[in-house]
Amino acid sequence: MSAISNRETVKIIHHCAVQYNKNLSGKNVLFVTIDNDKPACFEMLFRPNNFLRLTGVKTHLKSGQFYKAALNSRLSPDDISPNLGSATEIRLSILPKLMSIHKTARMIGDYDNARPLLITDKYAGTVTTAMGFINVNGFYRPITALKKKIRDITAQATRQKVAAIFVKPRRDAEYKVLTYIAKGLAVDDHVLLPALKEKVDLQNLTAAFTIPMKSV
Repeated sequence: MSAISNRETVKIIHHCAVQYNKNLSGKNVLFVTIDNDKPACFEMLFRPNNFLRLTGVKTHLKSGQFYKAALNSRLSPDDISPNLGSATEIRLSILPKLMSIHKTARMIGDYDNARPLLITDKYAGTVTTAMGFINVNGFYRPITALKKKIRDITAQATRQKVAAIFVKPRRDAEYKVLTYIAKGLAVDDHVLLPALKEKVDLQNLTAAFTIPMKSV
């Protein structure tokens, strides 16, 4: 029998849907890494219909219907399979934390294929939680959530620390919001600039904190 009821599950999913809508849905998130003084960019695309896959629950609703129902408090316990399974329960327990991945991710890397049935290209996250992505037409789209250390599920040769994170609405041409930058780095650092100059509007960049710049 499930450790958490469907009613409790609905509450968790509603909370996560609200946060997903606020932070991620309809947006691109740009993760920037630096390896041997060489920057690299990984662009994520979060769409409304990706949300269902992140929850891991089984439902008769289509992905778009599920997200709208969850977001608008119309999701019923009867819309969800009563047998969640331990893996889904664990996923739901860490999902609220991952709704802030656009601020909290500290490492990113390629999936190490330790579990062949798990179709994932890349993981981003923290020392305790990770979100998995698949590459679709050049953008990484979220497909799963795990209570795992990034180091345990990514190939060592591809594993990199996140240097900076930027967010923008999907239809905007350039990123104008900075949500994280590693200590000691500046957005106009010569190491970062080659990766940012074509993607980020540095002249109109905003953040909830003082943006570190070497020129200041």
